[in-house]
Amino acid sequence: MAEAESETAATDSNTMSTNRGQFDGFFEHFMAEQSRHLIDLRAAATAHPQPPATDLQKLVERVVAHYENYYMTKSLCSQRDVTLMFSPTWTSSTENLFMWAGGWRPTTAFHLLYSKSSIQLEAQQDEILKGLHTADLSNLSAVQLQAVHDLHRSTINTERAISEKLAVVQKEVAAKEMVLVAGTAGEGMEGEIQKKRECALSVLQQADQLRIDTIKGIVGKLEFSQAVHFLIAAAELHLAVHEYGKAKDDATVAIEEQAAVPAD
Repeated sequence: MAEAESETAATDSNTMSTNRGQFDGFFEHFMAEQSRHLIDLRAAATAHPQPPATDLQKLVERVVAHYENYYMTKSLCSQRDVTLMFSPTWTSSTENLFMWAGGWRPTTAFHLLYSKSSIQLEAQQDEILKGLHTADLSNLSAVQLQAVHDLHRSTINTERAISEKLAVVQKEVAAKEMVLVAGTAGEGMEGEIQKKRECALSVLQQADQLRIDTIKGIVGKLEFSQAVHFLIAAAELHLAVHEYGKAKDDATVAIEEQAAVPAD
């Protein structure tokens, strides 16, 4: 029995290593594509005259489709091994600090929208006072703000429900069945852990669905020109935190390696 579980663990370890490597590569491609999208978004936002609404629509839809493809691929990989998504190696320790349920917290998108809108409102104050139309997030209408507020409130409730489910999964590690297995030298551990994985997968899928629903929901409340600015802010924040975190982790590794070198 113990030998069988040992062989299963070894197989799972090899599979996990393969899956991790595959998603590492996919994530690098996703980030590179996001950088290219950011260039296109910035070009559209600063173009004079402003591009036709149909062109902006196509650009926004292309960027949103990129996010959708990411979560579709993530779902396929998580079905093979959900634990990878809760201990990712493709993100930095700084990014992992802000992680919620295997990714970013959906309500963060609303804070990003409010922050960017406030920044642009201050920058465009003179134009707005003159009654000039601004094609960014500084001119959100009362109807738009109410729609975003309603979506924000709904997202908070869904996010809270998912958090509660995640807490249950985490507490289950000390459930009666786990304690009994632990007292028998770990025999039967794989079966119990598999049950926890299945619960964790369900939570992750709900969280990822909320993440993409939030992006699409916010974009759907905005004009295409406004959506361009929101997607710029989202990409800039994601890329900036990722690059900062990578640089910090690389510096930490370099210091540790230097400290490990024996002195002459």
